[in-house]
Amino acid sequence: MATAVAAAIGITSPAYAAITLDTYNGPDLATMIKASKTDTTNDAPTVFGSTKNDGSSANVQFTGLKADQVTGTTIHITDGAGFASITDNVNPQDLYNLIVDVTDQTFTQFMFSIQLLNDGNVTIYYLLDGGSGWTEASPTGGYAQKANGNNTYLLQGGVFSAVMVSSTSPFKEYKQNSITLGSIAVPEPASWALMLLGFGGMGMALRRGRRRGKQTLMQLA
Repeated sequence: MATAVAAAIGITSPAYAAITLDTYNGPDLATMIKASKTDTTNDAPTVFGSTKNDGSSANVQFTGLKADQVTGTTIHITDGAGFASITDNVNPQDLYNLIVDVTDQTFTQFMFSIQLLNDGNVTIYYLLDGGSGWTEASPTGGYAQKANGNNTYLLQGGVFSAVMVSSTSPFKEYKQNSITLGSIAVPEPASWALMLLGFGGMGMALRRGRRRGKQTLMQLA
């Protein structure tokens, strides 16, 4: 039993700990990020979004950065199909990185769609809740994307406080972003299997203990 548990831990731990960026073709996540209606700052290095259905908060900060990931660039926010849509309407178009910071909550999943001006590679960096410093999500180097393609991605595997979407090509449009709010990651199927294995081991141990107890009583009698 101990060997089986150890083997199960070896199988499940890396899968549970992995933070990955995957191409995605599925439904939107539970919470849509919209343009804020309480802070309508626009055409600025930082604009504001909302996790409220009616846009009645300004708890999401979108910050545009140039290729050096330091210098701010002007970005424009609108509501497109209900989602916050970010573009760079100022020439030259130099939006290469976008920080999405949910200021009052953590989240466990992050979905977004993006179009690029030119062929490029899309990567994502994340800040873990309680952690420090940006970390690149696996796979290192991200995904190759064609100019004007409309690709959707999903980040998951941790509890995040902010993310940064990065590309080697200027953004044409960033859109259709949604998240799963919360601070508790849902266990993967392999983790559930490990827990069931543990409960099974406890049951076997209790059953053996009961059998030994019965044999001792019979000998004493």
